[in-house]
Amino acid sequence: MTDDELLAELAELLRPQLVPPPEVLEAGRLAFGWRDVDAELARLVHDSLVDSDGAATRAADPGPRLLAFESGDVLVELQVEGRRLVGQVDPPAEVELELRAGGDGGPGAVLLTGRADALGRFVLAVPSGSALITLSCTYPDGTAIRTTGVRL
Repeated sequence: MTDDELLAELAELLRPQLVPPPEVLEAGRLAFGWRDVDAELARLVHDSLVDSDGAATRAADPGPRLLAFESGDVLVELQVEGRRLVGQVDPPAEVELELRAGGDGGPGAVLLTGRADALGRFVLAVPSGSALITLSCTYPDGTAIRTTGVRL
């Protein structure tokens, strides 16, 4: 047996040990997703689909959906236009954004990332098939807030 043949045989024997099992990969992804677990939760304070008495609005063309989330002195406003989110963070700040699929049970998979400009404005495209989303906003000093989950 040549050295190359021996190395090829050893590589074949070790290959199953080099590839982590799917459950280990999934656990790693979930653990990475919890990096913003200390983010303060921003609660939903306004949803234009729900009127003041809590009943769903039944207008023929309700227009864009407006959402507002509050966490302490921070307000995150979102306007849902089809598969696009137009938003603003108030007070204005350049924040890193992560749109996630998932709900209040913990952060879900990251769908996309973005950044708000100096006035706190941003636009994010929502990928198809992501009905329940959360938005994480991380400030330059490392503090973060995460919205409660909402169905689009």
